[in-house]
Amino acid sequence: MGHGRSPVAVARSWANGDGDKNVRNCLCCQLAFPPQEPGMPRAKLSPRKMPTQERSRATVDALVQATADILVRDGYAKLTTNRIAERAGVNVASLYQFFPSKEALVAEVNRRHVKEQRAAAREVLTTRKFDTLEELIRTLVALGFAAHAVDPKLHHALTEQLPARPARKWDPEDAPMVEALGRFSTDVPDPELALWLIDTVSHAVIHRAVVERPESLTPGLLQEELVTLLLRYVKRK
Repeated sequence: MGHGRSPVAVARSWANGDGDKNVRNCLCCQLAFPPQEPGMPRAKLSPRKMPTQERSRATVDALVQATADILVRDGYAKLTTNRIAERAGVNVASLYQFFPSKEALVAEVNRRHVKEQRAAAREVLTTRKFDTLEELIRTLVALGFAAHAVDPKLHHALTEQLPARPARKWDPEDAPMVEALGRFSTDVPDPELALWLIDTVSHAVIHRAVVERPESLTPGLLQEELVTLLLRYVKRK
């Protein structure tokens, strides 16, 4: 969202073997990055239309970035369509041309945020060869923590300040995660259920760390403990 190095860039660096070895080999895992939006009717959260021309895409990008900026700086309570339009440098009529409400813009911020994370995970899974299950878990766990360390203030806003979110549902984009787990011998009876449990636990730990222990987003004991927990779950015998 323009506040730091993107998760995709982080993933590409790791996949190519670049960057600090301790960071690449550290530990924390979000095996899936489900699209979770504020708990409102989907129709109200959907854009009115998608931009088709370069100029309109630039307008939408500016509106989304302005929404993220205000969320980080002032919080959800002070977010209004007028403030978003003013910060984006467009009139409010242009905003309503693409989005029906501020909630729809926040949903778009979250959608892009999640899309970046999921793209980063997919890139790692498709460009790196993992010799052991532990290596896979450690790499993806590190990716999850690193992604949330890119812009912790935005993560905090999306985690703490928005309305309740719907329950996580299976998505076809989760398939590479299940396939990656399936390449190794595990003790889980249902890979899809295992993915849901791993994702739920990892997401909860990382999001609470963003809010309560932001210093733990760097490689350290919390990441090590989460990796240990996940490995003991998938290799329980």
